[in-house]
Amino acid sequence: MEYYYTEPENILVETGELFLKGSEYDHVVKVLRKRTGEEITVTDGIGNIYLCVISDLKEFKVSCKIQGHQKILFEPNTRIRLFLSPLKSKERFEFAVEKSVELGVDSIIPVITANTVKKSDFAGKKSERIRKIIIRAMCQSQRCRLPEFYESVTIEKLIDDTQFDLNKIVMYEFSDDRTPVKLSSDTENISLIVGPEGGFDESEIELLIRNGWKAKSLGKRKLRAETAAIISVYELLSKQQ
Repeated sequence: MEYYYTEPENILVETGELFLKGSEYDHVVKVLRKRTGEEITVTDGIGNIYLCVISDLKEFKVSCKIQGHQKILFEPNTRIRLFLSPLKSKERFEFAVEKSVELGVDSIIPVITANTVKKSDFAGKKSERIRKIIIRAMCQSQRCRLPEFYESVTIEKLIDDTQFDLNKIVMYEFSDDRTPVKLSSDTENISLIVGPEGGFDESEIELLIRNGWKAKSLGKRKLRAETAAIISVYELLSKQQ
C-alpha cells in the first residue's frame, strides 16, 4: 500500500481525524483519483503511521478517519547525513536526492566545493521543489521518518559542523581504500560527502583527511556524481542493516 504524508499539526488524535493538503492533496485527488471510503496509509514524518479511510474530499483538503496507528517501521538504525555537491544538471541532482532518500538517508546538505559548477543556494521555490521530491521518495519507499534538507554549506563550514562526528567518509576516486566501513555499533551515525562532476580539489581532500575524514573509493570505474552518491549510500546501509 502506498504511503502519503501529512504534517503533524494536521493530525487530530483526540478526534481520530487527519487531513491531507498541498501536494499530497493533489497526489491523492488529481493523480490517483481516490474516493471516499478508500483506505490509505499516512505518515507524519516523525515515526508514526496511520491507517485511514477517506471520509471527505473538499477543495484543497482530504479528510480521513484514523482506523489504526503504528510506530516506526523499516527505518535504518544507522543515520546517514549526506553532503552532496550541486550538479550541473538539476535533474541529476534531484535524482540523487530521490534515490538516496528511498535508500534511507537521514538528511541531505548541499556542499559547495572548488569544482562545484552550479553554486545553488536552494532557497524559496528551489527548496520547496526538493522537499516535495523528498516527501514523494519517503512515501514511495514506505519510510516514516522525513529526511531533512538543509541550506548549502562550504567545505570549511562542513568541517566545523562535523568536528565531533565519529564516522566521516569522503568518496574520492583516487583513494586506494575500498575496505568496508566498520562501526562499533549498528546505531552509529555516518557523515558522507560526495563531490561534483569534476571531483574534489586535492587541497580539499587533504583538509578533510586532516580533520578526521576517511577517503574511500568505489573502484576503478569513473562514475557520475549522482551514481557515486546512490551507490555509497546503498553500500553503507546494506552493511549496517
